[in-house]
Amino acid sequence: MRTVSTNGAVLSIRGLERRFGSREIIRKLDLSVEPGERVALWGPNGSGKTTVLRCVAGTLTSTDGEIRVGGHPAGEFEARRLIGSSLSQERSFYLRLSGHANLLFFARVRFGDESEAVRRVAALEDELELGEIAPQRVDRCSSGMIQQLGFARALLGEPAVLLLDEPTKSLDVAARARLWAALDRRAATSVLIATHLDEDLEHCGERVNLPT
Repeated sequence: MRTVSTNGAVLSIRGLERRFGSREIIRKLDLSVEPGERVALWGPNGSGKTTVLRCVAGTLTSTDGEIRVGGHPAGEFEARRLIGSSLSQERSFYLRLSGHANLLFFARVRFGDESEAVRRVAALEDELELGEIAPQRVDRCSSGMIQQLGFARALLGEPAVLLLDEPTKSLDVAARARLWAALDRRAATSVLIATHLDEDLEHCGERVNLPT
């Protein structure tokens, strides 16, 4: 498995393995991501891309190996604080609330301050042009609209590491352009992207092939 340079890494993965019963999904993955670096996890469906992201995010425990975010073990509070994530099959939004209300809720949790939460959400809605999406109830939003809300939530708090799972899959041309422009404005943010789209690779400096 290909290994990216370890100098100054904000994300470090060593010997990652993940099995589900007898099925081995990830085998001995080594990877380092430095500040501002974009790395694409490349592979077809079932190759383990989302599994890697979930292990880094701390929502899934690895079978073996070590993951550190900013020097902290994945899953620990300090590691989670450094991460913003938008994973596939998003289920954590409150479906009967508007996109705006959802973003405000997560911003309050993130910042613990109402005025700061309101300010941050307003800035992201403006930057990502969510004016038509944010007022709508999430259960009435398309997959592409929910994906844009998920990306906005991932940016809350200007995380050091962004985990993006197929971030452009359901987006139209304009929404894809806004996503990459937002990432370009955050040049110091490290990004780990799971994708199988050639277009996404053009925006990443490194590519890691995950075998089936």
